[in-house]
Amino acid sequence: MQRDDYRIGFIASSISLTTSARKIAKERNEDFIISSKGLEHATSVGKDMEASGVEVIISRGGTAYLLRENLQIPVLTIPLTSFDILASIYKASTSGKKVMLASFRWPLRGIEIVEQLLQIDIIQGIYQDSESLEEAIFSAKREGCEVVIGGGVSMVIARKYDLKMVELETSADAIVSIIEDAKSVAKSRRQEQKKWQTYQSIIDSTSEGIIAVDQGGVITAANRVVKELLNISEPDINNKHITKYARKAHILEVLRKQKPILNRLEDIRKNKYVSNHFPIIVDSGLIGGVSTFHEASNLMRAENTVRRSLSRGLVAKYCLEDLIHQSPLIEKVIRRSKRFAESDSTVLITGETGTGKEILAQGIHNVSQRKKGPFVSINCSALPDQLLESELFGYEEGAFTGSRKGGKPGLFEIAHHGTIFLDEIGTTPKNMQARLLRVLQEREVMRVGSDRLIPVDIRVIAATNEDLNKVVQQGRLRQDLFFRLNVLNVYLPPLRERVADIPLLVEALIKKTSAEYGIEPLSIPDAFIEKLLGYAWPGNVRQLENFLESLILLSDSRFQSKIFEELYHELYRYPFVSQGSGPSTSNSLKEQLARKTQDHEFDMIQKALRQSNYNKSKASKKLGVSRTTLWRKLKQRRMHSH
Repeated sequence: MQRDDYRIGFIASSISLTTSARKIAKERNEDFIISSKGLEHATSVGKDMEASGVEVIISRGGTAYLLRENLQIPVLTIPLTSFDILASIYKASTSGKKVMLASFRWPLRGIEIVEQLLQIDIIQGIYQDSESLEEAIFSAKREGCEVVIGGGVSMVIARKYDLKMVELETSADAIVSIIEDAKSVAKSRRQEQKKWQTYQSIIDSTSEGIIAVDQGGVITAANRVVKELLNISEPDINNKHITKYARKAHILEVLRKQKPILNRLEDIRKNKYVSNHFPIIVDSGLIGGVSTFHEASNLMRAENTVRRSLSRGLVAKYCLEDLIHQSPLIEKVIRRSKRFAESDSTVLITGETGTGKEILAQGIHNVSQRKKGPFVSINCSALPDQLLESELFGYEEGAFTGSRKGGKPGLFEIAHHGTIFLDEIGTTPKNMQARLLRVLQEREVMRVGSDRLIPVDIRVIAATNEDLNKVVQQGRLRQDLFFRLNVLNVYLPPLRERVADIPLLVEALIKKTSAEYGIEPLSIPDAFIEKLLGYAWPGNVRQLENFLESLILLSDSRFQSKIFEELYHELYRYPFVSQGSGPSTSNSLKEQLARKTQDHEFDMIQKALRQSNYNKSKASKKLGVSRTTLWRKLKQRRMHSH
């Protein structure tokens, strides 16, 4: 930084002192603003310099004191050494034996020794301003003083009363030294101002109002938001008491008690704000306090933004159309689900494992008004009790060993403005069911380790593969929770009750799986499709999908009956398949399935014939079977009816 970058003022009533300053400034190529005013007359000059951008002022004696009391910028005093004072007294003693020494506000010590050494009388004229200085000089003259020692103003007054004058002189070295000090102060002040401007920019950039005070309640910092909040038009409110702008300033209570006040809801100028007030304690001592104000509506918007960010990627990818079907049962399920999607009431989906309950839940979400919100899914039986609780409700920092720093929001919070799907709800631990009931009733959650309720706007869809009535009777599920869950009920039938959908499912699943593995889809002959129609599928669509995936991978893009038969016989080896349900046996379950299968088949055939004007060739194409198979099915139906 160049030397002339600093703006320095020089104020002194002494003509000789200002002359020396100009000479030194010229020699050093310094650019000073110099004025020869003294005492209270220098204050207005100093304020003008301050307003024009002067960073530091140099002065001397009483003038320096008065400037320091009236200006905000630093004022440096030109040092006056004991040697300078002694030299001036010695010079005055040659002109008279009774000398007056002008002293600003306080007398100098040790003058008695100088009097004894020089064999003179020294009267110290104590003054506060020009008027009191003149009174002191006039009084000294009446006491017989012949010489006055002082600065420029003293010299003017002494001349007025025909007294001899000795001006306190300052060496050139002292002036050079104070100039260097002034530049150091200016540099340091610029650095501090830069830090302050950075700090002010930081607090101005936040959306919350911030105001800080010292231990006496005097404002030390405030940002633009709090000024707008408190309707303050003044550009600078620092150094003014907080009660001037806020009569009920809670920060004063904080200063008295040295304890924070958190999350207080306040009405300020017809708006609601959440305020926090903290004491500022340094080295165990109170030095002030700070208050922050958040507009409640902004907090709610910010919370929604955070929740949307947390839920990013938690979307429902399935639609109701993904429930592949042609059976009236599933058509009824879809119609019912679309109707239920129009409300926000809790939906309970019941159905066996593998029937597609999550697909249905996602489909309901995607036709509801919440489709743009998150879809969050959790299997209640897949996690241990404590982990399930922390996943659903979240936790605060330090709630338990290993908890994440800063805590973690739960799935209920993340699902805000969306849907949460609770699969296998009947397995929820009893100790958690009361908390779950509160969420369903009040739409509020409390994190583990917290005492604060968090409102959530969610739609709950629960699912179970059990008969919840029996679960309640067994004491594993609270009755009140059951009634809260069982508001809108959808039953998803197992695959054995909709065997007419199996051909469509086989075709769709083969295409899907083949595309995933990048291989050509294979075609399963009708005779083998009929075998699939005759199996009970206890694992439902999921089991069918697993069967087809094995068939595709083992068949190498070409249907092989041997591989099909091996996989088909493996289906009957599962321990949960009823005894006697194999291909060679016959029992009541198999007979029931066969009858249902035949009924569905005939319904499909009748529908295809009507649509084809009873043209059997067109009907067989529409059904995806050969004309021979169609004839055989019709013949079997006629024989059965007789």
